[in-house]
Amino acid sequence: MSLEPTINTHHTTLPSPILNSPSFVFHLTRLVDTLMIWVGTGSPSDTSEGVIVSEKKLANDWAVAMPSRGNIPVTSTSVYRATANDHALGMSQRLAHKFPNNQIHLSLSLPSSMTSQSGPNLDPYASKLILVMEKKLGNWLGQVLEAEKNGAA
Repeated sequence: MSLEPTINTHHTTLPSPILNSPSFVFHLTRLVDTLMIWVGTGSPSDTSEGVIVSEKKLANDWAVAMPSRGNIPVTSTSVYRATANDHALGMSQRLAHKFPNNQIHLSLSLPSSMTSQSGPNLDPYASKLILVMEKKLGNWLGQVLEAEKNGAA
């Protein structure tokens, strides 16, 4: 039995799906039965040098979700919220449902143009961007976990 720590990190970028909208940066710290996920935004341009992250805030919108056990549903809590919207809470619940063997820690560092409920700074495509980002995040996490599983076998 090995007592070596099993901590792995992974990161990727999702180019801007809509013209002049921010690209997304995903960072995963993988612990035993725990996924610590940070999502931030970068420049709208898709350059070959990579994406420049605009703001790096660890706990701008942070939630934790526990997977369901038996007939107990997924439970989650918001650890910190900087805005009235709580995107991380629902997203962490859905990720815990999709990856039931892992506790999910999700920190979103999204610009106010994507998290505002109204006002002149609201991006009209914000809700679509967040849905696309969540779907791509789930797909990427699935690929990372599958690659780790196949590499360990």
